[in-house]
Amino acid sequence: MNLVLGTNHLGLGGSESYLLTVAEQLDRLGHGVVLYAPEQGPGVALARERGLVAVGEGELPDDCDAALVQDAGVSLQLAERFPATPQLFVAHSESFDLQAPPQLDGLVGAVVALNDRVAARMRSFATAVEVVRLRQPIDTERFTSHTPLPEVARRALLLSNTPNADRLGMLETACREAGLELVRLGGLEGQTTDPRSALAGAEIVIGYGRSILEAMACGRAAYVYDWNGGEGWMTADAYAAIEADGIAGRSGREIVDAERLAADLRGYEASMGPVNHDLVIAGHRANVHAQELLELLRRLAAPAARPRGPLEEMARLVRMEWRARAENHSLVHENAHLRDLLGLSEAEAEAAREDVRREARRAGDLVRAYEQSTSWSLTAPLRAAGRALRRRRERP
Repeated sequence: MNLVLGTNHLGLGGSESYLLTVAEQLDRLGHGVVLYAPEQGPGVALARERGLVAVGEGELPDDCDAALVQDAGVSLQLAERFPATPQLFVAHSESFDLQAPPQLDGLVGAVVALNDRVAARMRSFATAVEVVRLRQPIDTERFTSHTPLPEVARRALLLSNTPNADRLGMLETACREAGLELVRLGGLEGQTTDPRSALAGAEIVIGYGRSILEAMACGRAAYVYDWNGGEGWMTADAYAAIEADGIAGRSGREIVDAERLAADLRGYEASMGPVNHDLVIAGHRANVHAQELLELLRRLAAPAARPRGPLEEMARLVRMEWRARAENHSLVHENAHLRDLLGLSEAEAEAAREDVRREARRAGDLVRAYEQSTSWSLTAPLRAAGRALRRRRERP
């Protein structure tokens, strides 16, 4: 299928990250994918780095088999550009009206909701349309666990673009009380196209939405807390309810105050890592999500009339090799860094062993020097008498 994936602004937020993840998975399956964003942000460069086609105004293809959109403005634009093309709308929010489907009969073929809360909102609109509940997809080949969690946590990462000042103050206090160093990434602290190194450098990740799922995929302990409130630790027992609400901290089931926050953080356990990883593998693999989307898209649209050409397939294979090489390049650098750290550790250990050997030699030299001294010779009879007295006392 030839697909257009549209969003109003292609930045580095949660909904944009979703679209990039889906685009890459659809491309891996051999489908033609064009990312369209009338407002082009830093996500455009990231898309092109991954070998994806990202276009703006005036650069859309002549036709496509279906469109996947996630805001009303782009939905209307693509409906005008491709009037006969079916649309699949992915809804990310219950509160931002621009991220709701336009209320025009027949414009949108179906709506995908990524949690129960948004699904309920979509079913409440005046225009009746099928709502399909899917889960947030995570690229579990890119986000994966490399190191186990230690028994004692030392660092917590707040991964969020929207922290509130008052909640941030509570969090800083709670981390101090729990003996944790708090580091931040996102928003005014700076965004990144690849948070994996930051995730690997912390035992606990605090945030909401996709940041929590990415942390879980990396085998980190995950605590749901952000500008809307908190849900506490992500655990096997808590997962179903937290996921159903969109991992947003806004369900009201838990009210996290300063005392509760500090107590929770002290309750960290190393076993949270593998449990979280398994939860994401079971329910959030991006390749499975792409397959579910394709079932919906094929139901909405007829397959492409023209067959795929050999050059298209060659281009797809080259894109896949490019991604593999880029990932390998990243792993080579990470491996070199770890080898440097290992070398430093071995050098420090050898230096410590040399210090021990030096002190042992020094102690031996001192003993020998003393045994060769005049005082040692003069006191020899006293030591002999002492040994004889001890032997006499030891006799039965």
